[in-house]
Amino acid sequence: MLRTASVTQLRAELAAYLEHVGEGPVVVLSRSQPAAVLLDPQVYEALIETAQAFEDVLDGLAGLERYAADPEAAVDAEEVFTRLGHP
Repeated sequence: MLRTASVTQLRAELAAYLEHVGEGPVVVLSRSQPAAVLLDPQVYEALIETAQAFEDVLDGLAGLERYAADPEAAVDAEEVFTRLGHP
């Protein structure tokens, strides 16, 4: 279950909210509207890593689409290293 706290509640009881943040996210409300989310740092890191992995997958799919549209545009690794000046 998603917990909520107003900005006023969070200010008054910050230590308690931080102590229990591992139990799940807390949506911080300002004027009854979501303003922020308080997350356990490990959960935040996992979300960032997952988002980055999805970005990598999307980049790979875009590359495959470009290759499918124009296979001649592809350059093998040896050519890339030569262009970069590596033997």
